[in-house]
Amino acid sequence: MKKIFILLVFLTPLSMMGQNVAINNNGAAPDGSAMLDIQSTTKGLLVPRMSTVERTSIMGPAIGLLVFDTNTFSHWMYRGDINGGWAELQHNYQNYWTPSGINMYNNNAGFVGIGTNNPGDKLTINGTNPSIQMMNGGSPKGFLNTTGTDLRLGTYANNNTGHLALGTKGVDHLFMDPLGQIGIGTSTPSSELTINGSYPYIQMNHNDFNTGFLQASNTNLKLGTSSTNATGNLVLSTRLFDRLTIDEDGHVGIGTNTPTTALALNGDDPVFQIKNLNSDKGFIKVIDSDFKIGTNSNNLGNLTLQTRSVDRMTFDDNGHVGIGTTSPSTSLTINGDDPILQFRNLESNKGFVQLVGSDIKIGTNSGNVGQFVVRTNGDDRLTVDQNGIAIIGNSTSGGVYVDSNNPFVGFKDGGLTYGYFKYDGVTGNLEIEKTLTGNGRIILNANQGVGSSLFINENGQFNFGSGLHPAGYKVSVEGKVIATDFVTMPIANWPDYVFGKDYQMMKLHDLKKFIEVNHHLPNIPDAEEIGKNGIELGSMTKSLTEKVEELTLYILQLHEEIETLKKSK
Repeated sequence: MKKIFILLVFLTPLSMMGQNVAINNNGAAPDGSAMLDIQSTTKGLLVPRMSTVERTSIMGPAIGLLVFDTNTFSHWMYRGDINGGWAELQHNYQNYWTPSGINMYNNNAGFVGIGTNNPGDKLTINGTNPSIQMMNGGSPKGFLNTTGTDLRLGTYANNNTGHLALGTKGVDHLFMDPLGQIGIGTSTPSSELTINGSYPYIQMNHNDFNTGFLQASNTNLKLGTSSTNATGNLVLSTRLFDRLTIDEDGHVGIGTNTPTTALALNGDDPVFQIKNLNSDKGFIKVIDSDFKIGTNSNNLGNLTLQTRSVDRMTFDDNGHVGIGTTSPSTSLTINGDDPILQFRNLESNKGFVQLVGSDIKIGTNSGNVGQFVVRTNGDDRLTVDQNGIAIIGNSTSGGVYVDSNNPFVGFKDGGLTYGYFKYDGVTGNLEIEKTLTGNGRIILNANQGVGSSLFINENGQFNFGSGLHPAGYKVSVEGKVIATDFVTMPIANWPDYVFGKDYQMMKLHDLKKFIEVNHHLPNIPDAEEIGKNGIELGSMTKSLTEKVEELTLYILQLHEEIETLKKSK
């Protein structure tokens, strides 16, 4: 080193003045403010050159020590341990920041990376959950952060009053308050989502086509399809099933997405239920092909039809119908000032039933030249013509009446009385009586003996049909019988014994074998026996009840086995 310095001394003109040294080729004195003043127009200053390992291996470098790193091709200055150690001096090609007054801007044409040397955009920030923090007056207010795969934009936990706001053209439009409530057009949302504005509107598009909207219009809230959506429906769904549909014509469908009327209700026996204070009161219902409107089984109220807010027709809880009254006492009660039940044909009054004072009248209207006719089995039985003549059967004139004490109609043949149709004033009985013994019977025919008739023989046996009286039977019917109720005499040993503890039911596999062999149930007659002797209703009802009760026990056994299997899983 000394040799190099001596060589420099001999080769370079030196000027020394006091403690100042000048190195130049023109003999100029050193500047008074510089310890070393080097001047040249053709040469530069070459500082020590070394590798990065050599630079960082210098023992105890002095603050301000300057070297050239041959690995980084840049000058490095030592700033001291407490100031960051070695610092690379900026190259001219690294100077991407340009001052502009008190501002500075970046003039880098490429990308900027923070935490990465391979940025993929104008600014790339890399790190473990990297975050951009925004402060106001030195206090942290908000951040932009990535956590895992999530991107977060928000306010800090200690920012108790700050909102997150999004805006365009210098105007805030969307706000999220400290409670997480979102406001669009308002900075003070009152719910999870509050939209404010002049007729605020949420538009839903499908493939850039206006499909539907949600809008507040004055005090109205509208949900619907857009005007350009000429075929779309408005549909409400639960559990991904369409429940209510409003089509493009305003038809409403419940249970159907193709309503054909203002309101169409579809389903399996659909019911339109009306409640009052959460209690079922009335309904409109379709069952198979039947249409029903009425009150619910637990509702003792009336079904009432009104016009002009006045009750006109009432069905009470017993099925009584009232016209002009809300408390009918019979199957049909008509109330009013001389109430009348009027019958019309082609808007012309033809007949009526009327109460006038205490009198009840039934007849034809004054302008009707037709007759008043009583019919049975489709045939005219009693006719009263416009002149008041009563006709029974096919007679063209005449009338019949019986008016006396104990009135009767007697039937004679050859001077002998064979029977009466009479009224007994003592007992109040109206009787048909055959007076002579023999083989004759009382016969009631409705169609001149054609078809079924009623026969009563002298032994008191009744037959509906051809007149045959099976021995041992008081009543016989040749044909179908229908009744609203049928009661047999008490039956002994009714099969409630099936539910007794000692009752032994046939095992199911034994029952199966019995059916395979006999082709009928135990204690039930087979087809051959029924075809020969018929069915005794009392005995058959008892046997069927026994089978039903046994079936119930079989079901309960199976239920217990199923429950046991469920619990064992």
